[in-house]
Amino acid sequence: MKCDSSLVKGLQSISMIIPFLLLLSSLIAVAIYLSPNSTLGQSSTSGTQSWLDRENNLRIVFSYTPAIPIIDTPTDLKFSIQNLQTGKPVTDLSARVVILTNSSGTERIFRFTNITVPDGVFSIKYLFPDTGLYQVITRITSQSNDVASLASLASFKVFVPGQPNPFSLNNSSGSSNPWIIFVIAVAAVIATILIVINRRKARK
Repeated sequence: MKCDSSLVKGLQSISMIIPFLLLLSSLIAVAIYLSPNSTLGQSSTSGTQSWLDRENNLRIVFSYTPAIPIIDTPTDLKFSIQNLQTGKPVTDLSARVVILTNSSGTERIFRFTNITVPDGVFSIKYLFPDTGLYQVITRITSQSNDVASLASLASFKVFVPGQPNPFSLNNSSGSSNPWIIFVIAVAAVIATILIVINRRKARK
């Protein structure tokens, strides 16, 4: 009888702990959902890449947004042409951009031509068709007669990863999926309420 009594008390203790654990887990989930500085978050802009052309005294800076490109979604490719010594923008230029890849097993080439760069900065939008590594090549030339003739080539890399499962806890931008966390929190709260109600009915 003592053994049975101890077992019953143990089960009662466990039944009291379970609602607390469920409630605690729901609070943690809500805290993650509301946190503006989630550790899973990533910057929306990629780290910059630089190409130095000492012969033409140029620095070409390249970046892209979003930081993790998504297949068949526009990615903003940004270029900044600067004086290598002063860091100031080089004006009155023209540019061409070629994007190369063989990620699908066959080489693909896409060209942007006749891009005017009056203030040393320009951007283009591109839809990456497949996952894999892409090479972005730009050719910069002078457009004004007041600028010494130049022709500069620069090459950069963009990696397009495999796309995540839409039901994953991480979405494509690298941040936690708020809807899944919210559903988990609601389910935990409902389960806690049901357990408490059942315990009260059992006592009666």
